[in-house]
Amino acid sequence: MSRRWVALPPCSPPPAGVSATRAKIETNSSNGWGSAPGRSFTSGLARLGPRRLARMSNKDLVIRIGGEAGEGVLSTGQLLAQAAARGGYKVITYFSPPAEIKGGFSFFQMRLSPHVLYTEGDSVDILVAFNQEAFDRSIKDLRPDGLVVFDSSVFNPPEEPERRQVGIPFSQIARTELKFELGKNVVAVGAISRLFGLPTEHTTRLLRERFERKGPEVLQKNFDALNAGSSYVDKNLPQRSDFSLEAGPPRPSDIVVSGNHMIGLGALAAGVRFFAGYPITPASDIMEFLADNLPKVGGTTIQAEDELSAIGMVLGASYAGKKAMTSTSGPGLSLMIEMLGLGAMAELPAVVVDAQRAGPSTGMPTRHEQGDLYLAAFGAHGDVPRIVLAPTSVEDCFYQTVNAFNLAERFQMPVILMQDTVLAVRTENVPKPDLSTLTIERRLLYQPNAEEKYRRYDL
Repeated sequence: MSRRWVALPPCSPPPAGVSATRAKIETNSSNGWGSAPGRSFTSGLARLGPRRLARMSNKDLVIRIGGEAGEGVLSTGQLLAQAAARGGYKVITYFSPPAEIKGGFSFFQMRLSPHVLYTEGDSVDILVAFNQEAFDRSIKDLRPDGLVVFDSSVFNPPEEPERRQVGIPFSQIARTELKFELGKNVVAVGAISRLFGLPTEHTTRLLRERFERKGPEVLQKNFDALNAGSSYVDKNLPQRSDFSLEAGPPRPSDIVVSGNHMIGLGALAAGVRFFAGYPITPASDIMEFLADNLPKVGGTTIQAEDELSAIGMVLGASYAGKKAMTSTSGPGLSLMIEMLGLGAMAELPAVVVDAQRAGPSTGMPTRHEQGDLYLAAFGAHGDVPRIVLAPTSVEDCFYQTVNAFNLAERFQMPVILMQDTVLAVRTENVPKPDLSTLTIERRLLYQPNAEEKYRRYDL
């Protein structure tokens, strides 16, 4: 039997912006800041040339927050991203965790704009460094005319004429002034949001939603930390118009979500009722999300002992009549190849999400690569038909997951949905999916008293 590649229709009309995402690659243009305190603006132009004039009229801003894993890098970025999205900004983020089990350098990068974005940008406008290592490993990515904000209670980087920098004692403010050491990240949120002009109401409301259940004392400490950060910027950086960024119109229907979580939402919308998987970076978020939410709709999530067991459970659940899926990365997909052949031979619908990471072999779990295509399309014993899909954006993760389940049901075979590390961990504000536009394929089930004969394999 020869292999045939067939163009198949989508599950529903593509969401707004998805087609543009496929066609357009946008880069972050050069930004310029004003002159630094005590420095001649004219001499700065002479050193940097016309680059300093290319600020794009404050159309976008790239902010990177770097530090030790566990000291609030991720929580600082997530708070800022969600608050900015509520404030009318379009947001695209990228998180780079360390490979170490504990500690190690990590950073959270976000790009803000009042307009639609397609990438996280080419270089950094504002670098927020919590420690020396974060500065050393990220300074090469800062624009020649960018801004460094550093924790002056931890370290002091050398000054350079090509950049502006300001020290804010995040740790000291939290530990000494507020007696709330865990509030350092909220101090940073207050300072950074003040830099680009995010109204305090959005961060205040977000803090209330997150911490009100912990009691009024904890909530007030976080409010104090937020105000301390913004007040420090007001006092020490009164001239900051260079960093301000105009917000777009409010988008009340937007949700801030990652690619992994969008896949989980798409699976729920498609009717998944069984998930089995084994933890593996960067796919584990999908299993964790469904572990929380599948039981709410009468479904089951099982953490298997390995990937072989996971795909076996998925095929067993499919054989019993349930829509089933698993998620993994390259090493796990390699282990599933034989069972995927069984699924195709037995004509069992299933969805396998492959969140690709750097290889070969075990590779680098926290680094990006798109190297699994040949394995996904052709990795089989014999001539095994295979459907392989790949979403193009966080929003598209939802619709392609629904599409994957529909194709699995229509053609009675496993479908592989390929994404990658960047798309898996990226958070973005996207329109809430409109479930009324979806078409869901339902499996033909045997009805003992039905007039028509049961023809499950009839296309």
